Amino acid sequence: MAHSSYRIIKRNEYLRERFTYHRKKNPKWTIIAVLEAVADDCFLEPTTVAKILKKDGERVPCVDTVAKYTQLSFIL
Repeated sequence: MAHSSYRIIKRNEYLRERFTYHRKKNPKWTIIAVLEAVADDCFLEPTTVAKILKKDGERVPCVDTVAKYTQLSFIL
């Protein structure tokens, strides 16, 4: 079943809003921690959040780096 493009656009807008919110609220957090917080808010994986934000022009680390560090947080 195909997803509605309108719903995807709205999801991405909400994701960008949560990203800026967490960046302003927690300026000392690393970018990985912010991506994890946004992923929790949006019920997505941090790598998916990084892909969406990178496509929109945000300065986030590459997806492989995000995957590496988020897997380490689950082990600890």
